[in-house]
Amino acid sequence: MKKVLCSILLLFMSSAIYASDEESGRALKELDGIVAKKGYYTSERKKKIKRLKDLTGITEKPEQIYKLYGRIFDLYRGFRMDSSDVYARKKLKLAQNMHRQKYIYDATMNLAEVYGTEGMYREALELLDGINKKRLAKYLHPYYFHLYRTIYGLMSDYAFAREDKWKYDKITNIYRDSMLEVNRKGTYLYAMIQADGLVAEGKASEAINLLNERIGNKIDGDTLSTLAYTLAKAYKKAGDKEKEEHYLTIAAISDIKQGTKEYAALIDLSKLLYYKGDLNRSYNYLKCSIEDASFCGARLRTLEVSEIFPIVENSYRQKLAREEHRRFIIIIWLSIVSIILSVVLVFLYIQMNKLKKARKELSRLNVKLKESNLSLTEADLIKSECIKNYMGFCSLYIDKIKEYRHSLMVSVRNDGIKDLLYKLRSVSFLEDELKDFYIKFDSTFLKLFPNFTEQLNMLLTKEGHIPARSDGQLTTELRIFALIRLGITDSKEIAAFLRCSVTTVYNYRVKARNNARGDRGKLEEEIMKIGKM
Repeated sequence: MKKVLCSILLLFMSSAIYASDEESGRALKELDGIVAKKGYYTSERKKKIKRLKDLTGITEKPEQIYKLYGRIFDLYRGFRMDSSDVYARKKLKLAQNMHRQKYIYDATMNLAEVYGTEGMYREALELLDGINKKRLAKYLHPYYFHLYRTIYGLMSDYAFAREDKWKYDKITNIYRDSMLEVNRKGTYLYAMIQADGLVAEGKASEAINLLNERIGNKIDGDTLSTLAYTLAKAYKKAGDKEKEEHYLTIAAISDIKQGTKEYAALIDLSKLLYYKGDLNRSYNYLKCSIEDASFCGARLRTLEVSEIFPIVENSYRQKLAREEHRRFIIIIWLSIVSIILSVVLVFLYIQMNKLKKARKELSRLNVKLKESNLSLTEADLIKSECIKNYMGFCSLYIDKIKEYRHSLMVSVRNDGIKDLLYKLRSVSFLEDELKDFYIKFDSTFLKLFPNFTEQLNMLLTKEGHIPARSDGQLTTELRIFALIRLGITDSKEIAAFLRCSVTTVYNYRVKARNNARGDRGKLEEEIMKIGKM
């Protein structure tokens, strides 16, 4: 049971850590985008300043001009130190001309704030010490004590000696208490001053509980920046790096969105990310910080960033060098693989071409084999038909010879030698046999090639058509081409078979070639294809 409870607890804790990591990751991605477009926020702040400056040119009442100077000073605060110095002095000069003591003190404190931000602590304290607190308007008391607390706080942060740091911390705590006395309870500012004191006393958990009650509500950008940054310091004191990172990110987002150039959140976040190992973000954020500090003219921030930036930059460059080396190795390997693949592809291409050629050749051979098989089948059919008819004709001819021999013997017995000689001299028997032979040849051939005459005429022009006989027999001209179709192409053999002259055969062949529809030289090749299976 104990093990099960432990497992559930571990699962819950891991889920909470994962959710926190995911939340921090989203916030950092948002910050990346905002840092990338910080120029837009800078431009927007400049536009606001310009609008107020334009108003000062058309306003005549000193009171209104003083208030406009104050608003311009507020926009230059944390944006351009030189310009904030200029407008603090303008406020002071105008207040002196107006002989308004509360305005003089207000402008004097503005100038002290500028000195404090620039690290001119002695000059800032001299200005503040010159203010008669008893004559200071009550609404300026929170600002007055805030400046003392801020300046002594900065002096403590940058003190070298431990004794000096302890001394300044003590004074800072006194002025923090004074701030609590002059600020209204229940406000954001009051809660942040309380939390700041609790963190200084080592009571980080109480500070976190106090500020967490406030962080969820809708608040303006300036207040959000301060609240989130104070909460980040409390989490740092509590040792919660994840929460510290998260609230530093929120504070940095708020700072940049307002166009602020003098800030601490992004610098602290950069340091935290550097030690966490996120070199890319650390370098980019520090680069952004040093650019903004330089633009603003905030010497202390520039000094602060300059202390850590070379270390981060060196690590970042080493990382880039390692990545470059890794990319170089990868490129080498990819080049080798590409060469191997190219060789393989060339080899495959050659083999594919060979295979393609082999397939074409095989296809051609298959066609030829098919044609040969068809030709052999056709030849076998012709041969079979011819042999069958030849055997029948031979058998019939033997019977006729037998009958003819018998008739001759009868003639010798009855009519004597004279009648025998008459019959032997007669050619009618031979003509009748030759006629029967041609009839038999025609019927056999037309049985094999029933449409021979029509297909032959299709190869000839209309004028060169060879007419067929009405009795279904072949003419001598048709028999010439019938013999050619059967493979007998020699004119002498054709002439001997048909009992005609070679010249007759030649003339018929020339006549047909002259009347050919296509290539004359290939006419007889086309005749050989008539009736192909």
